[in-house]
Amino acid sequence: MAYVPILKGKRGEFTALENVDATVQAHIRPILEIVPNGGLRDVMETFRDHAWNHLPTGLEVAVDSGALWHAGPVGGFFTGHSMNWLSESFGAWCLPLVPVFRVHDPSEALAEVRDVQRAHGLGATLRLDVLGLPEDTSVISRKVRAALRTVRLVPEQVDLLLDAGYLPSDTAVAQAVPAMLHALGWAHTVPWRHVVAASGSFPPTLKPLLRGRPNRLHRWETALWQKVARSFEGAPPDFGDYGVSHPAMPKGGWRGDPNLRYTVGEDWQVYIETRQRTGNDDFFVLCQDLLRSDHWPSQGESTSWGDHHIALCARGHRSKAGTATEWRAWATSHHMAVVTHAMRSMGTP
Repeated sequence: MAYVPILKGKRGEFTALENVDATVQAHIRPILEIVPNGGLRDVMETFRDHAWNHLPTGLEVAVDSGALWHAGPVGGFFTGHSMNWLSESFGAWCLPLVPVFRVHDPSEALAEVRDVQRAHGLGATLRLDVLGLPEDTSVISRKVRAALRTVRLVPEQVDLLLDAGYLPSDTAVAQAVPAMLHALGWAHTVPWRHVVAASGSFPPTLKPLLRGRPNRLHRWETALWQKVARSFEGAPPDFGDYGVSHPAMPKGGWRGDPNLRYTVGEDWQVYIETRQRTGNDDFFVLCQDLLRSDHWPSQGESTSWGDHHIALCARGHRSKAGTATEWRAWATSHHMAVVTHAMRSMGTP
């Protein structure tokens, strides 16, 4: 079983991937979502530069450009709309690329996925919203077959991502289980390369959470996967989540308080400090609190690259406490290490 983290394609997440150790890298198949937070050309060039500068050698990533097709050609030295432009950019740097597509993508966008998968030879990822699947599986089967014909791929060359979206509670999990089992039952009749059951439960904002003490948030995506794995008669699907981020795309940023989204088993312990010191120095305080708590892992700073930097902050070995981008990188690094270790040791995320 592999771990499929669906990550926002921003600097923090790229930096976390850059610093994964070999054991973690061997067990992940990341999907990077391009975040449309500016002009198309700037967005694409920033994403490309992060990929060029931070993706580790040998790591195959799938890229989801979502609705960027409708923004038109990117322009510049490379040609085409977002996916083809990115394909040429990755190819120029000898980076592998797996395109992500949906059955309802425009035919022109699917044709671009066809060209990209031909250029890179790594197949593609098909993303389906399980809560929107019709009861009549023949309907989705027809749509999937049509999309596969357009992208010139057979199921054996495609990873199927079954996404249940945002799960904020046990009630949401209970509602998602039948839909995911229905989707897996249909998927089991098709020889996909891999099948992934994904969802996410990190809240859209930290504003309501308490300051000065850890906030326990349950990772409901683990509950969904476990319920589905126990109920499904076939082989369990791979596990996918949204790392330490909310599933939806961010809609602009605000300067939040120093925080750390720290994965502990099937929960997050979210540490937040109200700004009282200069710069981001309150982050030092929450790192000290974490190291003194039961949430600090027995492996300590060797757990991940991110934990090493958290420990440096707690022990006063850094002159600056970092930025929100670095905190996201450290939290993502720790999260990927914890999830892959749990899957290797216990067979469950």
